[in-house]
Amino acid sequence: MNEYPRTLPELLQRSIDAHASDTALITQDERWTYEELTEKIDQCSRSLIAGGVGKGTRLGLLMENSPEWVVLLFAATGLGAVLVAISTFSRRDDLAYQLKHADVEQLFLSKRFLKNDYAEALREIVPELQAAEPGRIYSQALPALRRVVMKGEDSASGGVESWQDFEAGADTVPAELVGALRSEVDPEDECYLLYTSGTTSRPKGVLHVHEGVARNGWMIGEYQKLDADDVVWFYYPMFFSAGCINVSLGTLSHGGSLILQPSFVPGEALELIERERATTWHIWPHQLKSLMEHPDWKTRDHSHLHKGTGALESMIKGGPDSDIGGVNMFGMTETCTAFTCTYGDEPVAVRRKTQGHVMPGNSIKIVDADTGERLPTGEQGEICVAGPSVLRRYYKVDPAETFDAEGFFHTGDLGWLDEDERLHFMQRIKDMIKSGGINISPAEVESKLVKIDGVEAAYAFPMPSADRGEVVGAALVVAGDEALTGDTIEAYCKDELAGYKRPAGVLILQADQVPMTGSGKVQKVVLRDRLMAEMEAQSGAIVRLVN
Repeated sequence: MNEYPRTLPELLQRSIDAHASDTALITQDERWTYEELTEKIDQCSRSLIAGGVGKGTRLGLLMENSPEWVVLLFAATGLGAVLVAISTFSRRDDLAYQLKHADVEQLFLSKRFLKNDYAEALREIVPELQAAEPGRIYSQALPALRRVVMKGEDSASGGVESWQDFEAGADTVPAELVGALRSEVDPEDECYLLYTSGTTSRPKGVLHVHEGVARNGWMIGEYQKLDADDVVWFYYPMFFSAGCINVSLGTLSHGGSLILQPSFVPGEALELIERERATTWHIWPHQLKSLMEHPDWKTRDHSHLHKGTGALESMIKGGPDSDIGGVNMFGMTETCTAFTCTYGDEPVAVRRKTQGHVMPGNSIKIVDADTGERLPTGEQGEICVAGPSVLRRYYKVDPAETFDAEGFFHTGDLGWLDEDERLHFMQRIKDMIKSGGINISPAEVESKLVKIDGVEAAYAFPMPSADRGEVVGAALVVAGDEALTGDTIEAYCKDELAGYKRPAGVLILQADQVPMTGSGKVQKVVLRDRLMAEMEAQSGAIVRLVN
């Protein structure tokens, strides 16, 4: 047997063989053992087969963190289908774009989640749903789409199948067929299509194969030193690579228990962490702040937490030199999240001050961002990566545009390697905004803001934030004496942009006030500084927006 699993079916089977009676999933009201999880996955696999899912099927998944997400993850990929993970933050236009770009053939979604009514959005995108029959959807907007299954729908309605009707299909498929199809899954088969913001106005589709996803999921569990005694609480949405690779696969590949919380509710999170005596957590800084500011924080016992990720635990334990078992890493969606990582038992200084060694089987180089020439140890340059953890390709993009002549992917991030070959991440080179752990494309925000009546041009840029790392700042160029009110801009942003993409502040300018370089490029740094100064002075030139 290989040291690491090479496919997702193999990863799951190893855990079943070793941990059948151990707890796999925990929710507020339920808990499933690995054996019970497997039964659900087998049943779901038969239902998928009954509906025509097989190798290469593009299966879209738009759902909050839930047992169904985990079940569909393993059921779909175990049949060789490609799981297209769709953001629960998606507005109608975002949803339409991803479904069409990914050529989604079958869509599994929640009827609604929080304030998002996905059923209504989908019916606006695909008006043919109302008159269609289940499994026979023919849409001009989404020409590849044939089937929609909706959780939360009590009965079939037009072309939309209820979850109950979907599950009933399992009875028509022999159990032996599931095993036969799983045995045909190859390490080189595509399994995940994940969307990430790029430097263009549209997100890119990142295609990963079983080999990279399965081994990286298993490896992060190794680096964190997880085992069957670990209980993991997290709130990374499952559609992020951190959720569907690092957290879920890192935990389940090592027999640990995964706590699923649909949305981040601080009081409920603290109750779950204490009740289940979580040993490990994955959390963003602004969420940790919300937990620590909650009235229950000081009354709850969280002494059992000792294997979290990053440097967050020092805020609890009292200092940067606390030896608390956390790991530090570097990565992105294109590298199955973690590409380098520290071990949980390495010295504190190593875990706090470096991003660790490159994961086994992969390669890293530091190059001059302008010339592409390799740089020696200790010199800062662009971080470039290659190996099984790296995306196979961007969907519908020529690989020649993605990889250099040596087969390396250029991350757009700045860093250097020390004498021990450990990576030190410095900052991003690309013009990206990273708010609360989420990458935001300025061009995507600009494409929305420029549609506001009276706006001639829009510029988006990062501004520092104590809570979220960065937030979106924006400058709008208005025509002539056009006046824009804060209420107008705020109302538009709430309709057209997900909360984390909405500007924290907006600067209103005339065209001749836009700072330019000698070569005619907009100086966004100058706009950022001007906006921050206006916000601090509370000038009338600034529109303050509340996310």
